[in-house]
Formats: sequence, structure tokens, C-alpha cells
Amino acid sequence: MFKNILCSTDGSDHSNKALELAIDLAKKYDASLLILHVPHRSENIDALQRFAEIEGLGQRVNTEIRRLQSIDPGLNLATGSAFQDSGISPGLLVEVGQHIIDGARGRAEQNGLENVDARLGGGDPADSILRCINEANIDCVVMGSRGLSDIKGLFLGSVSHKVANHATCTCITVK
Repeated sequence: MFKNILCSTDGSDHSNKALELAIDLAKKYDASLLILHVPHRSENIDALQRFAEIEGLGQRVNTEIRRLQSIDPGLNLATGSAFQDSGISPGLLVEVGQHIIDGARGRAEQNGLENVDARLGGGDPADSILRCINEANIDCVVMGSRGLSDIKGLFLGSVSHKVANHATCTCITVK
């Protein structure tokens, strides 16, 4: 039924559940699994620091986060202008994203999957996922449902909602 499965992940509980389902489907249908992580533009220093502590990331990430907090505690790390205006290296989001997809790939391979690819995307997460669906000939996307907690989410909708409404393939949203 499925030949190419995409699982987008952001490291959240819902996306981890989605990964488990995607692994199960890939095994059942002998399908390839593509794991995609796209950093959210709304991430801030506090959220990244909590993530780094929970995930046990290296001292370099925590040191960089503390340095960024000393520059501007409310700095929005994921916007290009924040990087340009403050001289911040975009490597921090890449390192965190790489950690997320490396962990997801490891779980897939530990479960016996051999045809696993992992990628970092860029830009708007929903647009990046939709672009990947078309470029990689995906016939099933599995992703966690995760509502945005701010007012922006009420008007713009979640990433999973946008993907489900615009994708040309089967979409499975996991809670």
C-alpha cells in the first residue's frame, strides 16, 4: 500500500508517537522511511535550553544558549533577521535539529528498518513538509498533532492542519 513514508518530527511527545507509527507502517509495508525536521520560527532561547537539558545535548549547545541569553533574553533564534542583527550563528538550530533526526533515525534502525533517510528542512515547516512530499514521491505522511499555544495558532492553524489540507497523499496525524 505505502512505498515511501515521511515522518516529520520536532522532538515532541506527539511527534515521537508519530515516529513509532511510521516505523510500524514502514515495516509492515516494506516501505522506505524519510524523517524530516524543520526548526520552528517561533523557538526561543528558553525553549532551546530546556530542550538541550532534557535531551542531554553537549556542553557546546548549553554554553551557546547561555551566551545568547546574555545578549537578549527574548531573542527569537529562528528568524533570519535575529541571526543577522546579533551575529548569532544559525548552527545552534542546525545542531539541535540534527540531534532530533539522528535520534529518530537511530530508533528506526533499532527497530529493523534499513531504508531510512533523515533530512533537515528549512523555512516554514508546513511548506517544507509539503515540498518534501512532492520531491520525494511520498505516499503517506505521519506527523504529530500539536496546536500552537499563542494567538497566531488560532488564526493560522497548526503545521499538521496545513499539511493535511494541502498534501496530495495520505496524512496520518497522531495525538
